[in-house]
Amino acid sequence: RTPAQPGPCSFAAQLHEMSSPAIKKAKTEKLKNIHVSAYSLVSHKVTEMRKTGLSARDYRQLMKESTTLMMFQATHDLKHTSKIPINTIENGQKQCRKGTSISERLAIVPLSRGGLGMTDAAMEMLPTTQVWHLGIEISPKFEPTEYYNRLPDTTAVERVFILDPMLVSGRTAERAIEILKKCGLDVGKPIEIEVVALIAKHEAVKMLSETHPEIKVYVGMIDEDEEEPIMPSLGDVGHRLFNTC
Repeated sequence: RTPAQPGPCSFAAQLHEMSSPAIKKAKTEKLKNIHVSAYSLVSHKVTEMRKTGLSARDYRQLMKESTTLMMFQATHDLKHTSKIPINTIENGQKQCRKGTSISERLAIVPLSRGGLGMTDAAMEMLPTTQVWHLGIEISPKFEPTEYYNRLPDTTAVERVFILDPMLVSGRTAERAIEILKKCGLDVGKPIEIEVVALIAKHEAVKMLSETHPEIKVYVGMIDEDEEEPIMPSLGDVGHRLFNTC
C-alpha cells in the first residue's frame, strides 16, 4: 500500500468515505435518476415518523432531522468556487487562507402543506436560498390541482429543490416539475430541478423516472410493500405536522 492509498481504518480513508455521497440506486429496477439514501439513520428516523402516537412536536422534529440528512445528500454536487481568500486568526496572528464558496443560486419549493415541514431544515442548510411556494392537491378524480402559486416572474436561480415528504402516486411532484419547467421557459432560462422526499412507493419513483428521466429524485426510503396500496404511511402529513388531526 502506498501513501496515496490509505488503509480502510485510516483517518484519511474515513474522511473520503464520509465525503462520498451515501446514495444508492433503487434495487428493483435500473432507475438512473432515482437516488435512495444509503444512510440507515435516515430510514430509522422516517420509520419513527410512521409510528402512531407521536406528538405533532416530535413529528415535526423527526421531519426536520430527516430533511437535514436528505439535503446533505441532495446538495453534494453544488457548484462552488475554490481558493476564496479568507482571513483567520491562528495563534493570535491574522492569517490569509483559501476556502470554498457555493456559487450556485438556489431555491427550495415546499409543496403545501406537507413540504412546509421540510422548509426550516433546508433553509438552515442553505441560508441564502430563495423560498418559492406551490400548493397542489389531488382532486376527487385523482388529478393534481394547483391551488396556490407564488413563483417569481423573473429569477436568476439556477437550481430548485422540490420538497415533498411522501410520494404515493408521484402525481403532485410530477405536476410541480411541469410547473417549474414552464417557469424556466417563462423567465428565458432552464432551471435545474431536483426532488427531495423522505419516503416513496416504488410506483411513484418509477413513474417520475419514466416521465422526467433528467430530474434527480432523492428519497430516504422506498416502501416495497405492494400489498398495501395506501403505503407509504406517514399519515396525513399536513394534519400531523400542524396538529389538526
